[in-house]
Amino acid sequence: MKTKLIVLVFLATCLTTFAQKTPTYSQYSAKVEKKTAKKVNLRSHSEAKFYRTNLKKALANSDINFGGKYILTSWGCGSGCTQGAIIDVHTGNVFFPVELQGVYAGGLSLGEHDMIEYKKNSNLLIIYGYAGGGFKPETATHHGIYYYQWNGKAFKLLKFIKKNVE
Repeated sequence: MKTKLIVLVFLATCLTTFAQKTPTYSQYSAKVEKKTAKKVNLRSHSEAKFYRTNLKKALANSDINFGGKYILTSWGCGSGCTQGAIIDVHTGNVFFPVELQGVYAGGLSLGEHDMIEYKKNSNLLIIYGYAGGGFKPETATHHGIYYYQWNGKAFKLLKFIKKNVE
């Protein structure tokens, strides 16, 4: 009897997990606002001063490209590795979400996808491969496709689709 119950609970969990729809940009829409910040607030995050050149160039030369009022900017951090930050275009404050620290494809065939995908009118971020883990073994991630929602301060994982390394 216990075994049957365990199997039923397991099957119900699997069906619920697989039945979840893949998040879309339109489900997490954001109104695109005007850029007002003139300077990056390098005091808003302890890491900002180390990347001040990248951050200043992004604010000066980029239009809003994420979540309606943010500039998501990235740079290389080694072979096939990308690291990034998010700049609030109203305050100049910078965010370094752990999910953007050390992103890499790791053998995932990207096809027509970029490793990190996002839109200016949506809070949805999609990562193909390994999401960043801040380069720490205890935050290591799995290989697949990650769907995150940005809430203005951090990402919330909406869905993960595991993929085998090719």
